[in-house]
Amino acid sequence: MSMDKLCWDPHIRRSLLRRLVVFGTALVVLVAAVSAYAATTGLNTYTAKIGFSPNKAGSAKAPSALGFTEQYTALGNNGNRTAPLTDIKTTIYGLKVNTTGKPTCSAAKIAAAHTDTVCPKGAKVASGAITAVLGPITSPSVSTPGTIPCNPILDAWNGGPGKIVFFFVDQAPNHTCGPLQTGAVPPFVGTVKTVGKNLVQDTPIPAYVSFPLTGVEGSLTGETLHYSKAYNSSVACKSGNRPYTVAFTAEPAPGQAPETQAIAGASKCS
Repeated sequence: MSMDKLCWDPHIRRSLLRRLVVFGTALVVLVAAVSAYAATTGLNTYTAKIGFSPNKAGSAKAPSALGFTEQYTALGNNGNRTAPLTDIKTTIYGLKVNTTGKPTCSAAKIAAAHTDTVCPKGAKVASGAITAVLGPITSPSVSTPGTIPCNPILDAWNGGPGKIVFFFVDQAPNHTCGPLQTGAVPPFVGTVKTVGKNLVQDTPIPAYVSFPLTGVEGSLTGETLHYSKAYNSSVACKSGNRPYTVAFTAEPAPGQAPETQAIAGASKCS
């Protein structure tokens, strides 16, 4: 049969078109499955609010003790759960951390005991909780059946100079995480340092936090942490305000290109 016949015979043309449509549909489905989180609006949508008390400026010579509360939310876009976070970096103007001579509790100590009850009470830097959802890696949709709420307590400990150790505690009835029990997710370590007049907390989130079980992904939806004024002090304000920035980094899947979004805010101080 000649090429002209292949091109112009109406029955053959209709058959070819049907095959192309089927192939094209299959290709679209495959691409969508591989890049389930790849949305033009970004992977996630975030909010960040930090409140300070008492919010006095203080000075380098006369620092003012100060506590603060972080309130973060994260939601997935395009009908998906939150894409896994890999890092949260918080930058706050006019603060410095005070760890000299304070009790400590290392990640190794907590990991060995599978609990943070072994830590001295005076070593606790902050306490709060998270809200999250456990769901299958293969189906990131918020409508996927069988997802499980995960709302453990979150403790933060002085890990020594420049270190903060984070640990999840499961406590019924309000702070549970499906089948996970306290110690199932090991502690993880963030850093804290002074950069110019800013306090910078950087918390890398290990894969074992976002993927605590085989085939299961944890999607963070909220975090609230109350930091003790025993560990922080104010040395400056900026034109009557305390600016802050929170940079959230997430990735659609392990090893894929990350995306960072920064949320800026400020609080009145005097």
